[in-house]
Amino acid sequence: MDVPARTYRDSVVVACPDARPPAYQAVVGLARAGLLRRFVTSYYHDPDGLGATLARKLAPRAYDRCRGFLARRHDDDIPADRVASLATVDLALKAEAKLAGRPGLRRATARARTHWFDRRLAGELSASRPGALLAFSDVASGVAMPACRRLGIGVVLSMVHGDVREEARVLEAEEARAPEFFPLYLGDSTLDREEMAWLHARRLRDLEQADRILVPSEHIAGVLAGEGVDRERIRVIPYAADCRRFRPLSRPTPEDGSCTFLFAGGVSQRKGIKYLLEAWAKVRRPGWKLQLLGPMPRRLGPLEGLLDGVEPLGRVGHPEVPAHMASADVFVFPSLFEGSAVVTYEALACGLPSVVTPEAGSVVRDGVEGMVVPSRDVDALAAAMARLGEDPTLRARMSAAARGRAMDFDWPRYHMAVVEAVAGVVADRRPRARASTPATAARG
Repeated sequence: MDVPARTYRDSVVVACPDARPPAYQAVVGLARAGLLRRFVTSYYHDPDGLGATLARKLAPRAYDRCRGFLARRHDDDIPADRVASLATVDLALKAEAKLAGRPGLRRATARARTHWFDRRLAGELSASRPGALLAFSDVASGVAMPACRRLGIGVVLSMVHGDVREEARVLEAEEARAPEFFPLYLGDSTLDREEMAWLHARRLRDLEQADRILVPSEHIAGVLAGEGVDRERIRVIPYAADCRRFRPLSRPTPEDGSCTFLFAGGVSQRKGIKYLLEAWAKVRRPGWKLQLLGPMPRRLGPLEGLLDGVEPLGRVGHPEVPAHMASADVFVFPSLFEGSAVVTYEALACGLPSVVTPEAGSVVRDGVEGMVVPSRDVDALAAAMARLGEDPTLRARMSAAARGRAMDFDWPRYHMAVVEAVAGVVADRRPRARASTPATAARG
């Protein structure tokens, strides 16, 4: 149950045009603290709303088929009357997916969608005049953030991706090192360099206009500081996993030398899939298997020759993910560019020793819950996989440490950290807002 906001100036508007768990959890924390004014997002499912009630009565089978999708678009702790649900965003995204072969029209649709959301958000801010806006990456830089400056509203940016200048370097390196894999940088999504440049420019404007920047990993904080962003503006707030859903299975240690390695996420070059498959070719042996949990590209291209002994699980329903994770022995996630992938926290919660790169933004500590290896280093990745695969005692020790580490990063801790960061910006803006009034100016 949320607590009503004390005043508009003590409240916060949250903006995220999709169903990212960190955004939903930030809304939960702010609602519980009595700071939530409005949550502006894409389609949000209200099971008690009129639309859902009619759908259950008129099309029960269709409603049931959508149950998994609807569950991801709802949280019992988010007050539905505080949500601005914009289903148009989802419709536009579907249209963009169908326009993959017409890049110009696809770009136009994406820009129209982004601008429309930005303007809707600015309208909400003008109407409610909250103390702060909490925006989740590249949704507000054109209209809403400038409006915040005019209205004396604080701006908090939550970076769900890494710094775009780092991604630009990754793109340049991958195009030079692995040109045959470069079209798979985003998996099935078309890599449109013009669209990406436009997106990068928006994200840089986000950084320029934010009073405070929330990042999920020390890696991103270090990159931003290296690019000249004042470290005082940055707050590191790691994500978390639902440790009630993601938990280890009670099963005996295999005595036959078997070992299951699991990768989870979109199978793409951004996630380091080329380097994972090359490492697997070096270490695979009888009784070992590598599972890929996530959508595979429709056109495998150069991946096809690297899939011997690999078990593609494909995309599975969200309720099925914990069981797949808990059935594995080692989690492998050699990403090249990330914010802080929630899947790495979920793997820890399932007690999986993890092999990750620094760019994955994981909270895995090298030698404790797993191993941290340099990105693109196939030999180091293969050595880490081999060591964990060959040593069940080491896996058991790291498994226990992994579960304990996951418990240190639960969502209530995230709630408190976000509330503290946002409330600080709200408090900082109060005197500035008063100082900008005409009466104050006249006294000066």
